[in-house]
Amino acid sequence: LFLAAGAVWSGTLEGYDPLTGKVLTTLTQEMTGPMVHDRCYRNRITEQYYIDTKTGGTDFLELKETGEFPNPWVRGTCGIGAMPCNGLLYAPPAACSCCNWVMMNSLNALAPEPGLESSGQPIEVESKPRIEKGIAYGAVLDDAPTAPDSWPTYRHDPGRTGAAKGKTPTELVRRWRVRMTTRASALTVAAGKVFVADVDAHCVRALDADNGKPLWSYTTGARVDSPPTVYKGLVLFGSRDGWVYCLRASDGALVWRFLGLPDDRWICAYGQIESAWPVCGSVLVKDGVVYFGAGRNSFIDGGIWLFGLDPATGRVIHQRHMVGPYGADGFPVIASDISGGFGLHGFKNDVFLAAGENLYLRHQGFKPDLTPLAPEEIKHPHLIASPGFLEPVPHHRTWWTIDTTIRYDNVASRRAARGDILVMDGSRFYEVRGYPPGRGANFDPRAGGYTLYAGVVPKSVDGAAASRRTSRKPVANRGAKAASSERWSSQIPLTGKAMALVDDKVFVAGTPVAFPADDLAKAYEGRMGGVLWAASAETGEKLGEYKLDAAPAWDGMAVANGRLYLSLKDGHVMCLGGK
Repeated sequence: LFLAAGAVWSGTLEGYDPLTGKVLTTLTQEMTGPMVHDRCYRNRITEQYYIDTKTGGTDFLELKETGEFPNPWVRGTCGIGAMPCNGLLYAPPAACSCCNWVMMNSLNALAPEPGLESSGQPIEVESKPRIEKGIAYGAVLDDAPTAPDSWPTYRHDPGRTGAAKGKTPTELVRRWRVRMTTRASALTVAAGKVFVADVDAHCVRALDADNGKPLWSYTTGARVDSPPTVYKGLVLFGSRDGWVYCLRASDGALVWRFLGLPDDRWICAYGQIESAWPVCGSVLVKDGVVYFGAGRNSFIDGGIWLFGLDPATGRVIHQRHMVGPYGADGFPVIASDISGGFGLHGFKNDVFLAAGENLYLRHQGFKPDLTPLAPEEIKHPHLIASPGFLEPVPHHRTWWTIDTTIRYDNVASRRAARGDILVMDGSRFYEVRGYPPGRGANFDPRAGGYTLYAGVVPKSVDGAAASRRTSRKPVANRGAKAASSERWSSQIPLTGKAMALVDDKVFVAGTPVAFPADDLAKAYEGRMGGVLWAASAETGEKLGEYKLDAAPAWDGMAVANGRLYLSLKDGHVMCLGGK
């Protein structure tokens, strides 16, 4: 029961006279999906709104019956939920599987949009792209082909496969180690240089690939969360300040920088400030166009703006604004084709990838001109990290998979790739399986440990559209066309924090699976260092094991020039090579 606005309110949305018990008001709620049931925490109330969770999110019903504002993408921690206070809504991190491709991560404080009269009302944000030219503007592009043994972009290639060609020795020794001033991002390696973001220093650094000697650095206005892309003598990356930067690879001189959204709205994030429309550090270069998104969520702060730029000049080639989507009734559009029917259209910003002729942000596909693809137009499986590539904390409701869309029922039934992290080479994939993506699937690494798994997925998903129903109930054979088959699996004594596939070897880095009696979390939290594991890509047989001084940074591995480069959580970047 609640007492607010002069009435006693019950869970049936009825307001009673506190003296007589007479029903004064009965609220009507129209949108009750996609979850069709309340969440696992109590409702809330303010003097203006009854706040429940019929959609699975945080839904505001005006007590005066003048408006309904569903927010399925805002959830809370199990048993706790969201809290209205100080004129804001505080939403602690959730661990849900349904809608996690659009649900907000971490702890958020949300403010109301002034003048919002309906759920689907557009939030006006004016995009006025601007380009600032640097001293290296007009630099001649290097037309020499990228060396085949380089690692020029995040996870090696536009498909973000994490797989490279070339030879890497099994017996490795440390060649050099360099410390960043803060956290080290994942790495790119090209043109004799290692490129890394010194994340909390807002900085991109170039190191000599042979000896680790610092060559140059460039500082932006906010964090750079992932490594740059190297293209024809240029270094391209985004920043949480909302800008995209293009530097000359040889000396770090600015060629140009681009801003697509206003620069007068900032928020506090992890103790620092950043734009309301940040850009991931790792941008995608495909067919001579630089692609990226600015924003966080298609339902928050006016949506996400997508751009395709000319790498030489920063000129806009393609541009698209993605918001919602909302239906004619002004409510978010429920999707019957995602996550076993309990889905919602929309998406969060992430690192772009390319598969075939199309581009993807998780499950959301785009044509090269950034025209969005309808679900039935996506025929070929691609890598999908359901929590996002840069989310370093896997749990039992998140996974990496290879599919045409996000289908919780497909991974929960163990038909599809479903690792904490994975790499792929064509239809073959290798993943570390720890947390099984299932609602009731408990995971105790002391008993089950971690598994290095090799499988095969179909090269295409013919008739995928036919498996999608308009019903919101799970369909038993939904996604069966994307089922994977096992090649081999083996137990490994470490977690999966970083992976790379090169030629005939799979490298995995993580923390040791150990549980000291006096400090059970010591190893998992990285306080017992890390482990680098090498296995045969054909059989899973162990080829080598190496102790690391610190735990590896999330997804912080690259293989190039016959060497293995690794970022560690203590801020070091290291190079391993043959004896």
